[in-house]
Amino acid sequence: MGASTVALTCYAVLAADLIAEFEVDRWQIGALVTAMSLGGAVISPRVGVIADAMGAKRATTTTIALATSGLTGLAVAPRYWMIVAAALVGGVAQAMANPATNKLIALHIEPGRRGVITGIKQSGVTAASALGGLVLPPVAVFAGWRWAVALFALLAVGAGALSLLVPADPASIASTTQTTRAPLDPYIFRLALYGFILGGAGTAIFTFLPLYAVEELGYGPTAAGLAVAVTGVAGVVGRITWGRFAEVRFGTWRSLEYIAVLAAAAAAVLVLAASLPWLVWVAAVLTGFSASAWNAVGMLAVIQTAAPAQAGRASGVVLFGFLGGLGLGAPAFGYSIDRLGSYGPSFTVVGVAFLLGLLVMRVGAALKPSAPRPTR
Repeated sequence: MGASTVALTCYAVLAADLIAEFEVDRWQIGALVTAMSLGGAVISPRVGVIADAMGAKRATTTTIALATSGLTGLAVAPRYWMIVAAALVGGVAQAMANPATNKLIALHIEPGRRGVITGIKQSGVTAASALGGLVLPPVAVFAGWRWAVALFALLAVGAGALSLLVPADPASIASTTQTTRAPLDPYIFRLALYGFILGGAGTAIFTFLPLYAVEELGYGPTAAGLAVAVTGVAGVVGRITWGRFAEVRFGTWRSLEYIAVLAAAAAAVLVLAASLPWLVWVAAVLTGFSASAWNAVGMLAVIQTAAPAQAGRASGVVLFGFLGGLGLGAPAFGYSIDRLGSYGPSFTVVGVAFLLGLLVMRVGAALKPSAPRPTR
C-alpha cells in the first residue's frame, strides 16, 4: 500500500524542488496528483474486476511492479510532461492496491480480526508518508531530489520481493460469474460518494501543507517535511485505531461520521495557524487521525459488505470516488491559492467539504440503507 502511494508524498515534500527544476506553477504540482489520482479513478472499476480475475497474490505483485515503474520515471524524467506520464503509471498501481489487498483480507482473515488487519494494511500509506517526510528533505539537500526519489523506488523493489511471500488464493474460494456480476450493496456507492468528498478535501491539506508551512508560517523545508511526517505517523495510529473501533465498537457508519467531524476541525485549526503557527502541528495530528485514516474504515466496510468474489469490484467502485476526489482537490486548491494569494479562504472551504461528508452519512442514516448499522 505504501509503495502504491508514496509518489504523492514526493510531490508534496519536493514541491519547491519541482517548481524550481521545471519552472511550473503551484497548480501544476496539484496536476501531478490529478494525473495519478484521476487516472487511477477512471480505471478503478475495471481494475477491481481484473483483480478478482487475477487473484489477490498476482494483483499484489503487479501493484508493486507498477509503483516501482512510476517512481523510477519520476526520478529520471527530464521534462515535466514525463513526470505526468510517470504519475499516470503510478495511478494504475494506486487503483490496483486496494482491490488486491482487500481481497487478500477477505480470503485469508476471519471476521473479528479484519478491523485491525485492515488498519495495519491501510497504515502502509501513512507510514510511507511519514518516512517520506523524514527522509526526502535531507536526502534531497545532500544528493538532489532525483536521488531522493530513486531511494524510494529501490524500497519499492524490496516490497516487491516481500510480495512473493503472499499466499495464493484458496482453491475452495473461486470467483463465479454469477457472484461477481451480482448487484453491489447500496452502501458501497454511498462509500464512494463519501470517499470523493474526503479524498478531495484531504488531498488539498496533504499536498499543500508543506508549502503552507514554508510560505505562510515561516518554517524551513525540513520542518515542513516533518509536518508531513507527523501527519503520516498520526495516520498510522489513526488507521489501526479506527479499524479496530469500527469493527468492535462504533461500526463503520458511525466511525465515518466521527472522522468527518475531526477532519473539519483540522481545517479550522489550519486557518487559525496563520496567527498561531505552532497550531500547524495540531492540525497535522488531526488530519492524520481523521482525513488520512478514513480509508481504513472505508475498506473494512467494503470487506464486510461485499462477497469475497466481489471484493475487487466493490473496492474499485469506492476507489473511483476516492481517487476522483484526490485528482480534483489538489489542483483546485492550488489554483485558488494562486488566484487569492492566501490559504485561509481555501482551508475554510475544505472544512465545509468535510462537513458535507458528515451530511452524506447522516442522510444515509435516515434512509436506513441495507449496510449493517453500527453497534452501540
